[in-house]
Amino acid sequence: MLAGGGIIKSTMLKRGYKHRRTEDQFSIRGEYARNLQFVYSREQPTKAGLIVDLVYFAVDIVSEKLVMGLYRENPDIENGVYINSTRSLDLKKFNAEEFNRVLDKLVTPVKDKFK
Repeated sequence: MLAGGGIIKSTMLKRGYKHRRTEDQFSIRGEYARNLQFVYSREQPTKAGLIVDLVYFAVDIVSEKLVMGLYRENPDIENGVYINSTRSLDLKKFNAEEFNRVLDKLVTPVKDKFK
């Protein structure tokens, strides 16, 4: 486990994400699913309906990178996936500042939220 594991947890909590705890919620289809370590979620109401963000973290051991992914969807509509993207951070450069920088690029604001 990364020594900076507290960085991920505290940053995600500050951003309003909750840790998904049950084992079946850790199953996401995709390239990094077998290496999945953490999944955080956040729900946001918008004019288009409820938007669910899943932010997941995995480690690419061979490349020595932390892989961060965003899966944003509207679960109420068919084919409601808005974003499915990833970014990575070299583990040698892992610190709070770099983590936040990469996370800011990955998780863009949801538009047209109810105020």
